[in-house]
Amino acid sequence: MDSSTDPSKLVQFQGTDYQVIKEGRAHILNPPAQEAASKATRRDLKEEDESQSVFYNPIQQFNRDLSVLAIRAYGESLLESKKQKHKKRTQGKKRKREVDSEDQASKSATDGANEVKPEGEQTGNGKQEAQPDSEPSYTILDALSATGLRALRYASELPVSRVVANDLSASAIKSMKTNIEYNELQDRIQPNLGDARTYMYSLGALQKFDVIDLDPYGTASPFIDAAIQGVRDGGLLCVTCTDAGVWASTGYPEKAFSLYGGVSIKGSHSHEGGLRLILNSLAMSAAKYGLAIEPLLSLSIDFYARVFVRVYRSPALVKFTAGNTMLVYNCDSGCGAWSTQPIAATKQRLDKKGNPFYHYGLAQGPSAGTHCEHCGFKTHIAGPMWGGPLHNPHYIQKILAILPTLDPKTYQTIPRIEGMLTTALEEDLDLTPAVPKAGQQPTSEAETAETKSQDPECPAIIPRMNPAALEKYPFYFNLGFLSKVLHCTTIPMDEFRGAVRSCGYRTTRSHAKPNSIRTDAPWSVIWEIMREWVRQHSPIKESSIKPGTPGAAIMAKSRNNLRKVHEGDQWLAQLKRDLLNAVESGKDVSDLITKVEASLYRSGLQRALRPAAGSSEEELPDADAEPKPADIMKPPTSTRPFERPHPSTLDIKFDAALGREASDAHTKKRLVRYQLNPRANWGPLNRAAVASK
Repeated sequence: MDSSTDPSKLVQFQGTDYQVIKEGRAHILNPPAQEAASKATRRDLKEEDESQSVFYNPIQQFNRDLSVLAIRAYGESLLESKKQKHKKRTQGKKRKREVDSEDQASKSATDGANEVKPEGEQTGNGKQEAQPDSEPSYTILDALSATGLRALRYASELPVSRVVANDLSASAIKSMKTNIEYNELQDRIQPNLGDARTYMYSLGALQKFDVIDLDPYGTASPFIDAAIQGVRDGGLLCVTCTDAGVWASTGYPEKAFSLYGGVSIKGSHSHEGGLRLILNSLAMSAAKYGLAIEPLLSLSIDFYARVFVRVYRSPALVKFTAGNTMLVYNCDSGCGAWSTQPIAATKQRLDKKGNPFYHYGLAQGPSAGTHCEHCGFKTHIAGPMWGGPLHNPHYIQKILAILPTLDPKTYQTIPRIEGMLTTALEEDLDLTPAVPKAGQQPTSEAETAETKSQDPECPAIIPRMNPAALEKYPFYFNLGFLSKVLHCTTIPMDEFRGAVRSCGYRTTRSHAKPNSIRTDAPWSVIWEIMREWVRQHSPIKESSIKPGTPGAAIMAKSRNNLRKVHEGDQWLAQLKRDLLNAVESGKDVSDLITKVEASLYRSGLQRALRPAAGSSEEELPDADAEPKPADIMKPPTSTRPFERPHPSTLDIKFDAALGREASDAHTKKRLVRYQLNPRANWGPLNRAAVASK
């Protein structure tokens, strides 16, 4: 979105002609030579203009608007927290003064002097109590500032006391100083020429920043360690990584591991995998120094990732890092299914007095075999990566609450911000209602956690998420990819979501990709829905799926093929002989049950009626079915409140209206959830060249 004014109008400042570009409440002076840079192609630049290219990138206005609002939401929480701490300290001093006043009054009465101090005017040592003359503020470091546009916007749109704008380029600092003077913000913005890492490492305990913003060209990995140490306890890190070719693809797994400490994942869900790699890199860098992170907002936007994390100095919270780290077994060469493997296990237990505590132990593995259980193709390992939540819903709601108060002319990307944040908020399946089955009570763990964590006295403070919470249903899949595996027409979004909900599962979108699905339904149910879609609505020719392909292996498990197992007199005769032999040779009830089940298993019926033993998804018979003798004799093996039927017995209905109900559960407002590129050559532009002297 173009934020510039009329390019034909030039202003003269300090004897030089400039174009004035207004973004937010800030203005930057752009030399006329930079107009070619905004076209995003190097061939449009003259040789003398190379050193000035891409100082201003209009494509990143969404990033800057979002950053201003994200820091504003965090800042309001931070300021409220400071007020509460100041209030508690004041109350503590007041109580102490009251006790001292009583002692002094008693002593004065004895001595014949009865002077009374005005309450609250002086402290116990006779000094005037320090009262804040103005609202408390916070500090921001724009570590890679270029022209200083971010710093200008932070200083002009946020209640900050100081913004340090750092850059390694002398020409960038020169341009930055010009822009600071033009905006008359010399008292709030401090330019700094130097290496960002050196500057952040040199900060003392009292010099650390409340907010540090990393927005490099490419990866932020070289700056993460220094930024972790340069932010205050409870401070905010804003990190951008534009190297999506590394963290969102498997073209350079060795590069992804060297930069982010994990191997990227392949598939339509690769962008969420990249976000989790970046968060894991932040968590591991912080853990070495007794620091822990809390992701507040993690977004995959256009060609880059943008994450906002809160950093705490707490060795106790660091203990949860291992349990929040996972590996992923990914069927990237086959059907696209995945399963997760936690690195460690964090469990809540009770001590002798009944008080809860966390136990940190080893995780059992592996959670998947070498080949996919659905299509038989090889699985590959991705990670380690972050296994906890990507967002704090309270934080997102706070940003969304700010949007109606903004001027659309100042923040021109409000529609996209609202759409993306709403979609990110909806990713939490615990906030998504399901269609309850018989005997099933729908619950919302997120609402319960929110009720417990919200402080009614301080609603402005963003509460912490449970540090032991894991993302129970990470990643998303693309309906077009599933349909491609089976060589069928793409199933409409609403009909697929309706089918998932008709089976008693929940479903929502992902902000990272259009036509994406997040659900708590296991992959066996997902593929059963796709098989039923082919059978009911999109029949395919047998010749369209070649033997040995993932689609052939998945379609081989269709209901029609399961029924063929029961056909044939020869099969029936053999089954009768086995059953009669079991009845005659059975020594007791237990032995008879074992032999009957063995006969059914050999015939193939057992596999059709219920899942194989050891299934990772624990698919269980229908809760409404009549109990069998074998089930009565066996001890209970599950503590679930309800049982899921086998996928082949599900009554799948492709109800588009039911799917639309899921879409309208949060909002019926039409939102810009997935914005198309507004112009050609949409991307990060060229790297700014530093003139050699």
